[in-house]
Amino acid sequence: MRKLILPGSIFVTLFFSQCGMPSQNNNEKLTDAPIGRLPKDTFHLLCQVWQLSDADRPMGRDVSYTGEDSVLFLPGIVFITDSTVLENPFGEMRFGKFRLDGKKIDVVFDDGIRAEYQIDRLNKDELKLKRTEDKHVSELDYASTNTYWPDVAKDPFSKINYSWAIKPNKPESGQEIKDRIKDCLRFYSYYLQGYADGGATKIDFRAVPCCFHWYSGGISIQNEDKLDPKWIHCFYSKQQAFEGRQMLEDIIMKKYKWDEKETNWIRQSIPVLMQMRDSL
Repeated sequence: MRKLILPGSIFVTLFFSQCGMPSQNNNEKLTDAPIGRLPKDTFHLLCQVWQLSDADRPMGRDVSYTGEDSVLFLPGIVFITDSTVLENPFGEMRFGKFRLDGKKIDVVFDDGIRAEYQIDRLNKDELKLKRTEDKHVSELDYASTNTYWPDVAKDPFSKINYSWAIKPNKPESGQEIKDRIKDCLRFYSYYLQGYADGGATKIDFRAVPCCFHWYSGGISIQNEDKLDPKWIHCFYSKQQAFEGRQMLEDIIMKKYKWDEKETNWIRQSIPVLMQMRDSL
């Protein structure tokens, strides 16, 4: 397995499998987590990734499950600062637009379906919503990720930044696969930045599609026989997923500039991902 390693660094300190998931844990603690920069007003508290933790009278898409192709789907919701909403970023995705009016959130999804969410509780740790959609009322409890993307252009879950994770409906050319890989690297740079800037103490990789292993001082690529099913799900076919993976494998041993003085592995990895992107 090829790795990017800082000279003289001890890269086994933080080992991640399944795109960063430690052996049997759901999350991994960040080192030297910064003080959170998340504003305290309702709109900006709302604008982050929320993971569904409990639901009363849920709809089908509110339930986590593993598909026949071993892809893990986890429910959640993302509110973005341009008033875009993404329901289930790690599941059956659907985008829409939202309008916050006091404690009421009106949503019109791109498929034309309308929903109303009533905020019953919102703080830095939790969000409790009552959703009314097609006369069905669900009570949804979400856990905060303490992520923060004030600039929509650098929000990994905006339509343009997350389009790489949407399976194409026809085979792609080599250039199209390369563009998808470049967008994946950009996504991960923004994704990690949001955790660092939000003051998160844990980062969750369980259902994010990728083929990376993360280290303190290094990044490596999953082997083909252990490739994350969710990564494969982002491509037209398994073969094209392998082609994308190989593009990353081909650039992984290039020389990149690592900040050896940075003690936070998240902040250390962010610029390297963009250097990898620029090298494609």
